[in-house]
Amino acid sequence: MLAIPWYFSRELGKPGEFGTIYGITTLLMIIWGLYAGSIIDRFSRKWVFFGVNVFGLLLLGSVSLFGFLNDGVGVWGSMLVFMGTIFIYNIHYPALYAFGQEITERENYSKFTSWAEIVGQTTSIASGAAGALLLAGIQAGEIRLGAMSIYNPFTINAWSLEEIFLADAITYALGLILIASIRYTPLAERRKEKGKAFDQIKNGLLFLKKNPLLFIYGNASFAVFVVLLLTVQQLLPVYVDQHLKAGAAWYAFAEFLYSIGAMLAGVGMVWVFRKKNKVYGVLCLMIITIVIYALWAFTDNKWLFALLSIVIGLTNAGTRVLRTTWIFEHVPNQTIGRVSSVFQTINILLRGLLSLVFALPFFNTNGQITYAYLICGIFVALNAIVVISNYKRLINIHIQTD
Repeated sequence: MLAIPWYFSRELGKPGEFGTIYGITTLLMIIWGLYAGSIIDRFSRKWVFFGVNVFGLLLLGSVSLFGFLNDGVGVWGSMLVFMGTIFIYNIHYPALYAFGQEITERENYSKFTSWAEIVGQTTSIASGAAGALLLAGIQAGEIRLGAMSIYNPFTINAWSLEEIFLADAITYALGLILIASIRYTPLAERRKEKGKAFDQIKNGLLFLKKNPLLFIYGNASFAVFVVLLLTVQQLLPVYVDQHLKAGAAWYAFAEFLYSIGAMLAGVGMVWVFRKKNKVYGVLCLMIITIVIYALWAFTDNKWLFALLSIVIGLTNAGTRVLRTTWIFEHVPNQTIGRVSSVFQTINILLRGLLSLVFALPFFNTNGQITYAYLICGIFVALNAIVVISNYKRLINIHIQTD
């Protein structure tokens, strides 16, 4: 997911076309997102993970094999992998949090969400570092980082997409081995629901209809994640290439620094806001995000960009830790998969619409990608206003489960 946007932006010179693909892909995921929620609540979450990894292994392995046999995966192969990975995202993350709630005591919800973030972002740091090497390659000799100089004795040539996809396929195979070894005892009871998937989706929507404030906050607090995914998967390659005038190494370096910030959020975010309620913490992080996007829009300093990449990682992951813990505390495990999928689906719709807007030629020429960053900041600001206007009601919310 690092390689494909860069491939379209720098190698093919078609960032607008990638934006269109991204927008259409996200919109196609709307129906799947709702259906995925019913799967998560109906079946063992362990076997949901198993199925996801089988799909990933077959997809990445097949496209990689095609690339080796045909001297490259081509545009269609890279599109297929990108769409398939988005497909995986939209069941993996809701299933992960539903599984976490299922095996965790209520008093340990914040510990689970924090550790899930730490583990996830640690692997992201590793993949970000690997991504920098695989995308740009590295030559033996001195490497300058500001005032520092480091000697590197190794030469690593840039990898092709089919080689990167093969490495990804291997990680899915390793995932299958790890998932098969999981043993656990559920702490949350789930009754078996009868009826078709549509009826189960309807039940999840009815739960949110009974709790409109939960629906409002669940979506408004997701705004940081909407713009972050847009930034990482669509805007960042164009921003680095056209606005910063930098190469693939800076693009991957930003991903690496983002992951460091996100890991720090997992380590300390709950502690920072331990004397405040979680809604207050989310609101503070939304405001910081607004400031970051404004700075990105109006500056072109590479090192400020790098520093803010750490901070945006902290605000996004911190928001996710606090928001997920809050949802754990207010949504029963019986319906959390469907409730999460509703929020995920609306998130997809918003990202899809914004992505299609940002795919317009205006945003992808002459460094005008900065206007997209400004719009992202405004989007988060509008959602922050929604949280502020409902703040007192949110900290005293009562959930109806009948």
